[in-house]
Amino acid sequence: MSRRPHAPTDKTRAEVSALCSFGITQDEIATYLDIDIKTLCKHYRRELDTGAVKANAAMAKRLFDAGVKDGSVPAMIFWLKTRARWRETDNQSVDSDGSITINVIKAKKPENVD
Repeated sequence: MSRRPHAPTDKTRAEVSALCSFGITQDEIATYLDIDIKTLCKHYRRELDTGAVKANAAMAKRLFDAGVKDGSVPAMIFWLKTRARWRETDNQSVDSDGSITINVIKAKKPENVD
């Protein structure tokens, strides 16, 4: 008995996009839809290519809004460390007499970053 050709629907396109955005593998998505991986790639290429990008963009917007609109300091710090490449550094040393010296350097953007 042969299978009928697969026909994508708006529902299956939305499911593939959502599953991809959640990090579900292509093999798992194909199993979920009960189709071959080649069929998945043939009919759902756009959803596979954009699902994760859309999810990342939505999360980035929420993080950005938390920092800008809500004034969330952790969101601002995370953004600057990951997106603007800022860093925190400190230099700690223990002297022979047991005293501790801590030199704190302000967080700053590296000078050689475009």
